[in-house]
Parts: sequence; structure tokens; C-alpha cells
Amino acid sequence: MKEKVKWAFILDKDEFVRLSLNKILKKYGFQVEEIEDISGLEKRKKDVKGGMILADLEMEGLERWVPLLKRWNDRFILMSPQITDDLVQRLKQIGIHRILKKPVEPKMLRKVIREMSFPDGVTFTSSVKQRGGFPTQSERR
Repeated sequence: MKEKVKWAFILDKDEFVRLSLNKILKKYGFQVEEIEDISGLEKRKKDVKGGMILADLEMEGLERWVPLLKRWNDRFILMSPQITDDLVQRLKQIGIHRILKKPVEPKMLRKVIREMSFPDGVTFTSSVKQRGGFPTQSERR
């Protein structure tokens, strides 16, 4: 049986963040695509349904896409360096529940991804490389 592809769409202005997320997500078995705007995902509904969206959006930009993001709230992870308790409450009121403070720690990202449910045939895998029977420094949990 052919394994379904898990897509991860990254929307972030910072090239270093995009490259880091790309590396982490590929390690977990995702096909990664960098996007410039949420609107481009309307044509990729099936890919979003079996994957996820990670985005660093300003509140104004976020409010513009609320109807679309509400449809995909179980697939959407917001990343921002300016997370406050008030902002978290506002985001939860508009239906965004997965929120990570930047810089994103790989352990937290992994935890959030593991909490997401994926459609049948899409599984979450992690390939941990070992040297001498022990995980390498960057892969310790």
C-alpha cells in the first residue's frame, strides 16, 4: 500500500527559521513547501487536510484569514515571538489553539505535531540517527 504524503506548509519571512523548520519537519516524514501567502493553500485543500500549516503572521494578517483558518484550525500552528496571555485568549476566541512562541524549540514542535490527528494512512514518524547506540546531541529528547 502506498503511503500518503504528509505536507507541511511554512509561512515565515525569516529564512533561517524556514530552513530550520524544513530540516526538522523532513526528519519527521513531512514533505515541506514554503509559501508566501495563506491564499495559495485554497487550491491545496486535500494536502492541508493531511498535513499542517506553520505560520508566523501578524495579528492583522491573521484576522484577514480567519474564515480560512477556522476551516483548518486543527491543521494550523501559529508561531510568533510576541505571544502574551492576552494574545493567546484572543487567538483562542477566533479558533486558533496551537500557538508556539519563537524561537520554536524542536521538542515543543514535536509535542504539538504529535497531538495533531492525521487522516487514515498518514502516520507520524521520526527517524532518530544513533551513533554507538546513543542519540546524537541534537536528537536527544
